[in-house]
Amino acid sequence: MSTELHVEVWRGAAEGRLQEFRVPRQENQTVLDVVTQIQREQDATLAYRFACRVGMCGSCAMVVNGRPRWTCRTRVSEVIGEGDHMRIEPLRNRAVVKDLTVEMT
Repeated sequence: MSTELHVEVWRGAAEGRLQEFRVPRQENQTVLDVVTQIQREQDATLAYRFACRVGMCGSCAMVVNGRPRWTCRTRVSEVIGEGDHMRIEPLRNRAVVKDLTVEMT
């Protein structure tokens, strides 16, 4: 298993692009942990939403490797197994406000 994750993250609004980040892989790491680490340590301008961190509110929902998921409940190992690549995009059924943040009304 790789010690580093290669993460592609959607940047922009309706028009945008994927940006690659490298993040240290940790045991029991959630997808939300990865996004938070990117925002705190590599790019403070990354926009995303979360509230409860315990899988109740759904505000952290994003598309991870092509499937909509609650990122606080989804472990990295569930979506990439022993691999090291992950793609994170905003929900497809909502208007994108910025990056991984979508209109929730």
